[in-house]
Amino acid sequence: MKDLMRACLCVLSGLILFLNTASAAERPFYQGKTITFFINFSAGGPTDIEGRIVARHLPRHIPGNPTIVVQNMSGGGGVTGINFLGEVAKPDALTLGYFTGPYNHQMMKSTTLRVDLMKVPFISAVQGVTVCYIRSDVPPGIKKPTDLAKAERFRAGGLSFDSNKDLRFRLAFDILGLKYDYVTGYNSSNDARLAVQRNEIQYHDENIPGYRGVVEPQMVKTGMVTPLYYHDVIRPDGNMVKSPDYPELSSFTEVYTQIHGKAPTGIKYEALKAANMASQNLNRVALLPPGSPPEAIATMRQAFASLAKDEEFIADAKKVMRFQPRFETGEDGEKLRDKVLTAPPEVVDFVRKFVEEAKK
Repeated sequence: MKDLMRACLCVLSGLILFLNTASAAERPFYQGKTITFFINFSAGGPTDIEGRIVARHLPRHIPGNPTIVVQNMSGGGGVTGINFLGEVAKPDALTLGYFTGPYNHQMMKSTTLRVDLMKVPFISAVQGVTVCYIRSDVPPGIKKPTDLAKAERFRAGGLSFDSNKDLRFRLAFDILGLKYDYVTGYNSSNDARLAVQRNEIQYHDENIPGYRGVVEPQMVKTGMVTPLYYHDVIRPDGNMVKSPDYPELSSFTEVYTQIHGKAPTGIKYEALKAANMASQNLNRVALLPPGSPPEAIATMRQAFASLAKDEEFIADAKKVMRFQPRFETGEDGEKLRDKVLTAPPEVVDFVRKFVEEAKK
């Protein structure tokens, strides 16, 4: 009898262990967990505006419906947050980076970047297009984009020497042959925008949320600034396409052609195209820490793919961000990343020297 009872207890214990193990196996990876959602620029800027919309809607697309807490980690033109994710964040997939410009920093071989982004799990990216604008009172007066060719010396403001934003407007201005003073070190586009309003600087450029949400209603419509062009939208095959986000504006190449009667050429133009692909195809990028569990990576990729089709998210994005986000997710996004990070050596070398010369 005792032996029978022992046998029954053993069977019961084994059954309980099996059921507990099975239950744990079926439990979603993120169930009952909290994800820290890091944004690599300060509050109020376009990265922050967009990131918080994503963070608001993302949890319901993650099995287990985890809590998401947003934190800003600005500095170094966005590099501080990228380095934190790659060096400090635990490989438990509970830290999600939502960053602007990570791949551009690696393409440019930024000295401040200490992380190999090929080893950082890619989750998703959101395409974005940058609009360039200048104060209308820059002598002799800027009323339309082609007036830029006549502009007297002005101050152009950026975020850091090795930020994609700074690189692109400097390359564009050099290609156009403009005279300008380069001012950098603003913590965010929000700070630089305020500097334009104070006439501390006269030029800045912003992505869609900042432009449509603030610049257009408060600065364009009042006549303070004139929109110039958007940076060229370049697909992986090298072809340029019109931006559906700015039907009323022309691209940089179109404005250059209007001014000079021919399209731009040369190493600076090739560098600008490479930088545009790094920044616009992969404008905002969602990444997990190196070493994150494959299950978490797959779960998060699927969550972003689902988010891209979420009508409630799309409606909220259009209302706040002023455009419908277009996502690059999973393997397709990885292919774009690989193309950016394998830019021609001569272009990469030129860009590195171009950035270093600006620091002197």
